[in-house]
Amino acid sequence: MKTHELEKELGISKHTIFYYEKEGIVTPQRDANGYRSYSQDDLQKLIMVKFLRNLNISIDDVKAILNNELDFKECLKINQIHLEKQIKSLEEVQENIEMYVRKDLPMLPALQQIQRETKNYKLGYQKTTDTVSLGRRLTKKLAIKKLLYKFIPTLLIVALITYVSEPSKTTVQEIIFVIFLSLLITTGFIAADFQFSQLWLRLPLDQTRNQSVEFLNDRIRYYQFKGFISNVKYFYAVLLGKEAKFMKEYKYEDIQSVELLLKHRYENYGTPIAKDWYVLDYRFEFKDGNHFYFYWPFTIDDDARFIGTILDEKVENVIDKDHVIDALKNGIHLNDYMKKTED
Repeated sequence: MKTHELEKELGISKHTIFYYEKEGIVTPQRDANGYRSYSQDDLQKLIMVKFLRNLNISIDDVKAILNNELDFKECLKINQIHLEKQIKSLEEVQENIEMYVRKDLPMLPALQQIQRETKNYKLGYQKTTDTVSLGRRLTKKLAIKKLLYKFIPTLLIVALITYVSEPSKTTVQEIIFVIFLSLLITTGFIAADFQFSQLWLRLPLDQTRNQSVEFLNDRIRYYQFKGFISNVKYFYAVLLGKEAKFMKEYKYEDIQSVELLLKHRYENYGTPIAKDWYVLDYRFEFKDGNHFYFYWPFTIDDDARFIGTILDEKVENVIDKDHVIDALKNGIHLNDYMKKTED
């Protein structure tokens, strides 16, 4: 059997056949013209080699199996262990790739050291986007939820007041008036980012007036509250998918400084006893003279660690007189960090 016939029979290239010959697996004879001539035994060996190589068995182990120096079953067990390790390693690589694509992160080796963690938060503390952020960006889904949370209770209250004041037969005009008035009041609530839940739960849900700062690959993107009318426009622009004109973007090199302002504040959650917290305010100064102060933004999951690392690596001037950036980078709660510092 000539080389080209063997190629066709096995579906492998002549270079691969020559490689196996070099490894001593096959030893073809030469005809009168010097061309290789393969025997039936060579063909069977190459069929076996192809089978074993398709199982990702190394060429050295293939030769040992063919020479009865290694048990095939034992080789498969060992190979299975190696493959499981490779699969796990590839899954980790895939997770990292997906994270960088999903979060739009900058290329920073230090980010690889962060142990990613996702928690299930109740009420108003779920993330709205995958990006690393201070606060959370108002998305269409969140805007609809906020609109319903404000409109439905408002509609019920207005309808009840209207019915009590005029318990006569309800007309179409009255229904339209109730809906219109409810929408008008709801718009006022949207402007102030008022939450009905604060009335009976006394929980600090979304007290940031929709402000957020996202840390992306080569820039930050943020929305800054500039008044009640502006907030209404932004809210409805989000519903219509037109929020881009209300967002500002700055490349990291265009940030003059970011100041981390450690504050000691007190909050009570439905109890007469206030709990003290160490929290951070952020002040962004930009080279074009613009600035942005973010009062006590919350971070979710492991975003604080990403933010600390990105600020440390990408922003030239980080003002941190209380040295809390290490707490951010290592995922240490500020209360624990300050207690350790004071001790």
